[in-house]
Amino acid sequence: MSDTAPVIDETKLNAFGVRLFALFGIHEADRKAAEDRWLQNLRQFRGIYDPEVLAMIPKDCSKAYPKLTRWKIIGTVARLMQMLFPQTEKNYGIRPSPLPDLSKVQMQEVLDTLVNLRAQEQGIEPTQVELQDEEIEKAVFEYAAHKAERMELKIADDLDEMEFITLARKVVFSATLYNVGILAGPLHTKIKARSWMRNQFTGRYEAKEIDKFKPLFEFDAVWDHYPDMTAKTLDQQDGAFDRHIMTRAQVEDLAKRPDFLADRITKWLNEHKEGNYKARWWETEMKGEPKSDKQFVAGNTTRKYETLEYWGGVTGHELRAAGVTIADEDIGKTFQANVWTIDNIIIKAKLAPFDADARHYHYFVFEDDDLSLLGNGQSDTLRDSQLSLCEVTRAALDNASVIGPMVEVNMDLIMPGTDTAIRKHKSWPREGEGAMAQVPAVRNISVESHLPDLLQLRAAFLDSADKESGLPPPSMGDVSGGGSEALRTQGNASMFLGAAALPIRDTVRNFDSFTMSVINALVKWNMKYDPNPTRDGDFNTIARGSTSLIAKEVLAASLDAVRQTVTPDEAPHIKTRELLKMRLQARDVPVEMIMEDEDKANQTIEANRKAQQSATEQQQALIEAQVNETLAKAVASIAKAHKDDASINQDAAALLVEALGTGHANAIKEKVADKPKEVASGNK
Repeated sequence: MSDTAPVIDETKLNAFGVRLFALFGIHEADRKAAEDRWLQNLRQFRGIYDPEVLAMIPKDCSKAYPKLTRWKIIGTVARLMQMLFPQTEKNYGIRPSPLPDLSKVQMQEVLDTLVNLRAQEQGIEPTQVELQDEEIEKAVFEYAAHKAERMELKIADDLDEMEFITLARKVVFSATLYNVGILAGPLHTKIKARSWMRNQFTGRYEAKEIDKFKPLFEFDAVWDHYPDMTAKTLDQQDGAFDRHIMTRAQVEDLAKRPDFLADRITKWLNEHKEGNYKARWWETEMKGEPKSDKQFVAGNTTRKYETLEYWGGVTGHELRAAGVTIADEDIGKTFQANVWTIDNIIIKAKLAPFDADARHYHYFVFEDDDLSLLGNGQSDTLRDSQLSLCEVTRAALDNASVIGPMVEVNMDLIMPGTDTAIRKHKSWPREGEGAMAQVPAVRNISVESHLPDLLQLRAAFLDSADKESGLPPPSMGDVSGGGSEALRTQGNASMFLGAAALPIRDTVRNFDSFTMSVINALVKWNMKYDPNPTRDGDFNTIARGSTSLIAKEVLAASLDAVRQTVTPDEAPHIKTRELLKMRLQARDVPVEMIMEDEDKANQTIEANRKAQQSATEQQQALIEAQVNETLAKAVASIAKAHKDDASINQDAAALLVEALGTGHANAIKEKVADKPKEVASGNK
């Protein structure tokens, strides 16, 4: 390490600023082709013709623009958000590595816990316990799994606080419209957090406030992001720039932050009383569009300031010139750094908080494309179908506009000053004699209608767009093309709509890479800026978008079939509560909101069982009472019928009284069957 305190080398730092500013110019020039595509995509989404297309349309012809692209993009975003963020489960997970690497302290904790547990179970001293490698590995995995569970809970809390779903929707919309969506972070801010402690003198628990860092991500618009277009993939960039348009007050606020070079900012502001913002060509084009609300806004160049932010590789020499401590042996290496400039003046240069394993920029490419680093989106895919639909629509409207009353008028035969407009109940005064009297002054002109053919062609282009976008009408809510039989039952309808969205689901796999990048960076952030021994460990981030979120309709139907086909002998082997959870989750029903606590549910089940048992006993008592009443009536009838034969009457009465004591009709039948002769003779 260098023994000298870090100092700023103004000469070298100025040279670093010049190099970085020139590098931004290269990135800006390399992005020109992408900007052309983005501007086309934006016009296509807003329903605006490109200037070269508009120039070929005659002034007196229709300029209608059916917004097919907007419909498809809005539908794609809605469908993706529904699939990527279900209500019942997360689209990511934190899992321990198959063979977790623990620190020496953590490993010793696992061994001590396992030894003490075995000693208690076997009733021996801990020094006498012998452990197998398999049980040690199992204990290590369970220890790491518990930490992963705690980390996943913390990640979920972080994402909820920053309203990550709102950020994700912006990323998905950008990727669908502009081919790529970008999220930057995690950054962090300091907040006041709740905590507590026990007073060592009074023993009382006391509430307290502590300073705590909070992670946050920022949506990065494609227009403000300048990637390294020489990279083969976005993961292999040397570095990327962000362009920030700020007010003077915002630039002054940068000088108040400890990580910025306040003196250099103040000096630059004193030398530049007006802003340094310069509109790019695409900003001028967007400002001049007919649907823009900035057509009459002036003076931006003097009212706004432009700063550049760079994340990427920087040499140790350049960082040391900015006052960053770099070891002498590492001075020639390349480091990941965060550098800010205003014009070519460096106003911040710091090491990136994480290594290359946790990236600062997280990209969601809608569709990978070998011809474009930034991928392909719905607008590019639909461009030909959209323009063809526009052409057919304009042709249909132009054709419809000339269908109607059209006449040829010979003005030599019409009296001067006659109004030649066509309207009902009109008289046409004319002049002419002889041969001229035989020639009609007004003749009809017929224009053929091609609307049926044009409408048929329009339907063909719409069908082509459905196939190209991978989003047929059923997945957009239009089930008219699905057939009545498929929608006859709820299950079939669910399967039908699920299959309709199958092509777009392949995009979910691309979102998985974005998800893993974001969650991995958030795990790294928590382990560095919010360390906690109960959750820090060796983790793997998994994305569930392309696995558990696909074909839920099939899973739901299978679970219902299992429930209906389980036999009474098989029922004890089924975890009923877990089966219910899976059935609810497969239908995206919020389990936590509607499922009762397990203890309360068991109490309800026991109460229902007792109520059912009580109802059964009451029913049996009622039946026995009815039987007793019937037997009593029978006794009375027999007594009356055999009042002249005392012996037989006595035997019959005793028989029925005994049956009444048992309360069972079968007993009566058995007793009567034993003395058929006596009863028969008595009847005589």
